[in-house]
Amino acid sequence: MSMWVSDIQRAKTPMRFLLATSRPYLMFAVWATFASATASFIETFSSYIFKKIVDSIALGPEAGISHAWWWVSIYLIFFLLLPLFLWRFSGFMGMRWAVGIRASATYALTAYVTKHSSDYFQKRFAGAIGGKVGNTAAALKTLIEKYLWSYLIVFVTLITTVLLAFNANTLIGWLFLSWLAIGGPLNFFMARKRVPMSATAQREDTRVRAQVIDLLTNVSAMHDFARRAFELKGMKETIFTRYQAGIRNWTWGELARVASNVLQVIFVGGIVLTAVHAWSIGSITPGDIVLILTLVGGLGYRMEELGRDINDFAEHYGEVREGLEDILDPYDIEDIKGAKSLALEEGTIDFKDVSFIYGEGNKAVLDSLSLFIPAGQKVGLVGKSGAGKSTLVKLLMRHYDLQSGEVTIDGQNIASVSQESLREAISVVPQEPLLFHRTIRENITYGKLDASDAEIRRAAELAQAHEFIKHLPHGYDTLVGERGVKLSGGERQRITLARALLKNSKVLLLDEATSSLDSESESAIQEALHVLMENKTVIAIAHRLSTLREMDRIIVLEEGQIIEDGSHDELLKKGGVYADFWSHQSGGYLQDE
Repeated sequence: MSMWVSDIQRAKTPMRFLLATSRPYLMFAVWATFASATASFIETFSSYIFKKIVDSIALGPEAGISHAWWWVSIYLIFFLLLPLFLWRFSGFMGMRWAVGIRASATYALTAYVTKHSSDYFQKRFAGAIGGKVGNTAAALKTLIEKYLWSYLIVFVTLITTVLLAFNANTLIGWLFLSWLAIGGPLNFFMARKRVPMSATAQREDTRVRAQVIDLLTNVSAMHDFARRAFELKGMKETIFTRYQAGIRNWTWGELARVASNVLQVIFVGGIVLTAVHAWSIGSITPGDIVLILTLVGGLGYRMEELGRDINDFAEHYGEVREGLEDILDPYDIEDIKGAKSLALEEGTIDFKDVSFIYGEGNKAVLDSLSLFIPAGQKVGLVGKSGAGKSTLVKLLMRHYDLQSGEVTIDGQNIASVSQESLREAISVVPQEPLLFHRTIRENITYGKLDASDAEIRRAAELAQAHEFIKHLPHGYDTLVGERGVKLSGGERQRITLARALLKNSKVLLLDEATSSLDSESESAIQEALHVLMENKTVIAIAHRLSTLREMDRIIVLEEGQIIEDGSHDELLKKGGVYADFWSHQSGGYLQDE
């Protein structure tokens, strides 16, 4: 599947993306196309066999019976049984292609979107992104199915019909061709006009799904604040906008069908009248009449189907285009060409004259900040909200790129090493415990994928998590629920600590949770943190007083600059901003807001 991912950046349009993701299934695509096209040709050409049968019968019982049986035999063998075989063969081959392309597209889009920066996901609903991945892949599968068993059939049928019509009568052939020459471009024009409408409808559909997911995710808050009526009002407005977009899209599709039906009435009437006149003057045989009437009925159906299919194509194409435009956004942060892996030996960190701004025109979050952290030093970051604490940590993880300056680890600029190797070398304990809807074992082993059961248990014991885990119904194989909802806040935090302990990187980034915990959880987590921070370079956004006491050094940030730097005791004696924070402590937490 790496081929799909490597090609995906060049596949910005739906057709290029379809070709890129179809590559592993090329043989299935070729055979399915051949079988479907051949079956369509044979079925349409069967009208000519009917002509021959009728003309043979018209010769009379004695002269025509042998010819009639000959053509009937040919029809049964080649025009009835063979197409049935070809359709089934097309079905087997085509579904391999269609189902395969859905799988490859889902994987490729997921692989691409997961390389986006944190900023990309902060601006979008996770549910909406997931929906676009699924919908885009499903729409591609539908396009393949439509191509094989609709668009291709219509195309082959129309070409064969015109050729047979010319064979019967030149004037009638020109009437058939004129019908195609006018109806085809008209349907295509109407479909092109509908593509942006379909894309708009899909965007609004994504908004509706995202809003529903957001509401259901926060349904407890809705109930707590008695805001159900407020939320439903907002949902109604969003749904009405989607309704209007859908009506515009559907109306244009119906107008296209009306135009196609008008053409059908005009040309079918003209062809039938011309055929009857030609027969009356002896220009065509009774068999030709049967052929022409059969072709007219088939072409009328196919032209109507063509209009419907082009409209469907516009809708599915618009859905794919809208999905690709959002998902295949260029990456904000990319590895440089030939980026090497980070060689972490000691864990020395150096921020050199770092400046960073969130978006153009905003105030600098960090302004020419320099901070050197020797290997093994534990540094606590303190400051008011918006001072730049979290930004400093995110820059070290390279979730954002700098406007100026550089960040190095063991003398290596993090912008010149691969993002994967950088993040693999750092353990992170986030403020909000992030757990997958998987088992406790799987969540802990996220820190070390090949960890043994003994290593998992040891990490859980050090994180003070083993005791509560062993009392769960399925122990380490207990599912934690979406985002770990089946566990308490303290239990979730201890699982993330066990994960970090198992990873055991030389550099640890810690963003302590400020939520209040029961005394038992507080004590267990503090003990686990003490074990976790041993022999590591630590940068902690510290809120617990007990954690701050363990720091070798406290950095006080204000408006993106370092205003105080020293040990806990030194800064207390100094009587500055840190001492003021400390004096306003509450419940064991630093009140830095």
